[in-house]
Amino acid sequence: MKRRLFSVLALLCSLLGASGAESTHLAYIIPIREDIASPTVYLVRRGLNEARKAHADTIILDMHTNGGRVDACMEIMDLLENFEGRTITFVNKKAYSAGALIAVATKEIVMAPSSVIGAAAPITVSPTGEAQNLPSTIEKKFSSALAARIRAAAQRNGHNADVFDAMVKVTDGLEIDGKTIVKKGEILTLTDTEAMAAYGKPPKPLVAQGVYRDMDSLLKKLGYSPMEVKRIEPTGAEQVARWITAISPILLLIGIAGIYLEFKTPGVSLPGIVGVIALVIFFFGHYVAGLSGFEEVVLFVFGLVLIGIEIFILPGHILPGFLGTIAILVALLWAMVDKIHGPYSIPAMPQFEIPLAKLAGSLLGAFLLALWVGRYLPQGRGPLGRLVSKTNLDSDAGYTTATAHKDLIGQKGLTLSMLRPSGTARIGNRVVDVISEGDFIASNENVIVKEVRGVQVIVSKG
Repeated sequence: MKRRLFSVLALLCSLLGASGAESTHLAYIIPIREDIASPTVYLVRRGLNEARKAHADTIILDMHTNGGRVDACMEIMDLLENFEGRTITFVNKKAYSAGALIAVATKEIVMAPSSVIGAAAPITVSPTGEAQNLPSTIEKKFSSALAARIRAAAQRNGHNADVFDAMVKVTDGLEIDGKTIVKKGEILTLTDTEAMAAYGKPPKPLVAQGVYRDMDSLLKKLGYSPMEVKRIEPTGAEQVARWITAISPILLLIGIAGIYLEFKTPGVSLPGIVGVIALVIFFFGHYVAGLSGFEEVVLFVFGLVLIGIEIFILPGHILPGFLGTIAILVALLWAMVDKIHGPYSIPAMPQFEIPLAKLAGSLLGAFLLALWVGRYLPQGRGPLGRLVSKTNLDSDAGYTTATAHKDLIGQKGLTLSMLRPSGTARIGNRVVDVISEGDFIASNENVIVKEVRGVQVIVSKG
């Protein structure tokens, strides 16, 4: 009996072992090329999202860059540090500046023959593209903060923090085992041979865990068999997304202001069309950038429907309009937030800071634009001037003030515009500004004057 039991267990173990041996490992290769900027962030984000969905084991950065923007570099570091699998940087010839900083966020660094890594000290660039000198105190403060961020990443991933600190800022020099790695007052840059040199007890490579002729050689050394490899390539849409997300506050301003003007001037399609187009472009750019999904679009449309219910079906009721406004604001905000762990995770507060600033600025801009329209548009000319009436509202045209309307109480008339709840109506031979009792009343509807409260003429259907 025992022999049979052992035989069954042995058979199960062999089957499980065979199953494990046949499981395919999946690696994603993401290129870090040219100058590191927003499109690089979008590319890395897309690659990591696809890798997570496919349950990939390994991410390999194929790096050949002179560096780039520090803010884009920090975003990429955050994205990489939240990937739970194996992360490798393959320095395919050069990883200068921001490229070296991104490399420290991966768990392993390997290099190609004759490649270099380092020279990661930050510089400030003027609007003309030239290097710009900052006051000494500000420069030291910025460099110190960046160096601390890089040391933390190096310590987390098992790299030599002192080496990367010397790449980021000017130090008093760095010596290991009595050998000068970098002299005082210089920024560290290493060749593949120097990066592979081992120091300490036990000996450990300075930066690189290996040197490989090319990507194929690296893949063979990973030790995965069988192995599937997928390469992420940049798309033209991601380049477009870069510009769309950059001007997202302007698109939000135009979209919010356009929809607001459409509700305030029903029947004039131009503001609404422009607003909708601006928001479609906004959501498209953030969708391509990997920030937004269809959930945000659905929530936004749902908010518009609620506001429409408030205006056209249940005028005077606060709840639909309030909930609709909240839904729209949440959709716009959520579309700009970087969901590092996936679309259904709850981002940390720092991830909300920039989107909140953009949304607040856009709302303020839309409010100021509405004030400008209300103040100056009546004198405007051209197509936009048609948004408001230029008719003189004087007695010669049949208009009178509400103070002279006490005699109209009980009289019937006809609405000349929609009452939501305010508008205009013709009572007898007079054109009067009127307010309904809270109900929505369409144009060309019969109304009766119920009462006059100061300058307000209150009407109801009749």
